[in-house]
Amino acid sequence: MSSRGPKVPERPLQPYMRYSRKMWPKVRAENPDAQLWDIGKIVGKMWLETTDAEKSFFQHEYEMEKADYDKQMKNFQGNGMSNYMMSKSRAKNNEKMSRSRMDPGGVVIQPVDEDDGGNEMSTRRLAGVRFERNNRLISDLFSPSIVTDTRNIVPHHRMEMLKRQAASLGTHQSKLEEELTKLERAHDNRKRSIEKGSDDFQEQLKKVVSEKPVVDEEKFEQTVKEWEEKLAAAYEEYKKNKTDSATHNGKP
Repeated sequence: MSSRGPKVPERPLQPYMRYSRKMWPKVRAENPDAQLWDIGKIVGKMWLETTDAEKSFFQHEYEMEKADYDKQMKNFQGNGMSNYMMSKSRAKNNEKMSRSRMDPGGVVIQPVDEDDGGNEMSTRRLAGVRFERNNRLISDLFSPSIVTDTRNIVPHHRMEMLKRQAASLGTHQSKLEEELTKLERAHDNRKRSIEKGSDDFQEQLKKVVSEKPVVDEEKFEQTVKEWEEKLAAAYEEYKKNKTDSATHNGKP
């Protein structure tokens, strides 16, 4: 009689993992020069942009398999659970021993025993575990905190060119500031000149208004009378001159 535990029910993959497994070959073919972490980012972005209707297809598959998984788990938990726990404990002990032989900071990838996997995992579950493990390790190993993205490194000649451009822009800015200062001074002088001319005009206008003659009716009558006398005298003088001229012209 075998001492191995019963077969563990296969846990269904999450909707995103189903989508990723389906789209990964297509994205890889469309971006042959892309790194693995870049492909993972593209797939993740595509999943976020996927409509709810498209996501519901993967969600429906997951829910159907999840219902079968729950039923199988109930049967599994009632039959031979103790043997399975013992097998799982041995696997954990083997993993600890493997880690103890590794240098500090090393990455441990626990191999899957194909013989044991036949009793504990189906082929699909084994592939799913490996897929999830590899994706997780790739994300950890090639994260920006560990691997520097060469696209973010600026070459020395590029830095020198940027420095020269910055210096040229600084010089140009200084010239523009000097020209702006001159224009502001000319504007201020013109403004002060206009304000001074306006003030002088206002003063003169006030002076003219304050010094305007006051003419009452009596003075007006007197002025009219004086001018009538002047006009009469001028008219008499005119007639006299005309008479004298006629006499002088008629004299032999």
